Amino acid sequence: MTIDRREILKGALGSSVAIAGLSWSSLQAVAKQATQNTLTWIWDIAYQNMNPAIANAAELYVLGSVYETLFAYKDGKVLPKLATAWEGSEGGKTWTVKLREGVKFHDGSPLNSAAVKKSFEYTRDLGKGNSYLIAGLEHVDTPDEHTVLFRFKDVIAFDLVAGGSGFVIGPAGIDKGDEWLNQGNAIGTGPYKLTQFQQGKLIVLDKFEDYWGGWKSGQIDRVLHPYVAEVSTRIQMIRSGEANICPRIPASQIESLKALPNVSVADIPSWRTQFYMINTQKYPTDNLKFRQALLSLWDHGSVLKDIFHGIAKKPVGPVVSTMWGHGSYDVGTYDPQKALSLLEESGIPKKDWKIKALYYAGNQEQIDAIELFRANAEAVGLEVELELEAVATTYNTKARSPETTGNLNAMVNWPGYPSPQDFLGIFKSEEKPVWNFSYYHDVEYDRLVGEGFKLEGVDKDAATKAYIAAQDRVMQNAVAIFYADVDRILAYSSDIKGMEQANNPAYEWISLYSLSR
Repeated sequence: MTIDRREILKGALGSSVAIAGLSWSSLQAVAKQATQNTLTWIWDIAYQNMNPAIANAAELYVLGSVYETLFAYKDGKVLPKLATAWEGSEGGKTWTVKLREGVKFHDGSPLNSAAVKKSFEYTRDLGKGNSYLIAGLEHVDTPDEHTVLFRFKDVIAFDLVAGGSGFVIGPAGIDKGDEWLNQGNAIGTGPYKLTQFQQGKLIVLDKFEDYWGGWKSGQIDRVLHPYVAEVSTRIQMIRSGEANICPRIPASQIESLKALPNVSVADIPSWRTQFYMINTQKYPTDNLKFRQALLSLWDHGSVLKDIFHGIAKKPVGPVVSTMWGHGSYDVGTYDPQKALSLLEESGIPKKDWKIKALYYAGNQEQIDAIELFRANAEAVGLEVELELEAVATTYNTKARSPETTGNLNAMVNWPGYPSPQDFLGIFKSEEKPVWNFSYYHDVEYDRLVGEGFKLEGVDKDAATKAYIAAQDRVMQNAVAIFYADVDRILAYSSDIKGMEQANNPAYEWISLYSLSR
């Protein structure tokens, strides 16, 4: 899941553009350090925590090319990655995994069963990020150099879990400690080494010559990844050719970029979904009818057509329609008269028809959509205070505090592994909210999601039944406004090949290894 983390800094147009304290001329100097095939990938994300055992947000965009998982997932199938064979037993409580031979970490050490054991135990014991997915890991045995036995307390779809999360970290990196990894140092097995990390300024990735997958002519040798805050600057850089990849461009810029001979625009399906979580504990949205009224004030048609310009579709519920185990619901139809009736039926006095929407900068479609919602709400007498946070970390802090949270809290989400569980887990009860900005507490819902997680490794149909029952409760209780399942949009230089292959809905990151010139 993610709330994109970013800091808003000033940028200027032109060849002397300042990029978060790094001048364009100095960036060119970095590029000239290598005569190889260099690619410049710009974005407005100042990554915070680069420890792969913790990171489950925007940092994955970089870490996905540095570290690797045991398995891969594509087109509904689990495929080999660092593992070449695997088998579940004891009903899915024990998994035997055969490792790929001849794989090296970036420091030259071999990938073996001892390294995998150490990495998974480290992630589990750290207890952060996506570690909750393997919290039931009781023992890891290493019968030989390339065989690992994972023993869990309960049944688990380990092939799915370890195909979406669970980066394997080099033993030496773990020995150096959490802080060393947090600061952007890395020892993985991926095709690229993380060779420079200047937080909020620049990341440099260089190809790992000994990568087990090998290299072909034309593949990218070096990636420069500067932080560029201003969207206008990013657009200018991709137009001029100073940058080669610019993800998540504003929908309003797509057609003009498509018209340029040196720029291509990829529009690729994703599992990313956007919604506003409705606070079920904060007055007056602690009232069900009041929450239901908000769903009838969201103009899905205008948002998708006039704000997203066709790059998103109306959700069918909490889980995207391209994921197994999703339900199908009417997430809301714009009907001001129905909304007004529900507000009146709620019993909330008209003087209290006031709510706060909390959201963050950097996602223009999200901003435009909530402003349209405010106008629609005011037409029926509902006052909406808009509170924009320039920095996502500040937004997170406010949303997690009952004193400062909104009645509506913005969220952008994607799954950590290919399962409905990661879409639904965000609404599970939390004593102190981490991501459940709906403040939703429902014991039966928690049970159903937990049951789905246990069943998905042995009986997918039964897991689907549990997950859909959980989705029923979310929809009946109106805990969120689900408004956009968003395509992955990025602009890139027309001479770059392989962009379609580089994008997989199961992963948020671009496979830089798939690109060439």
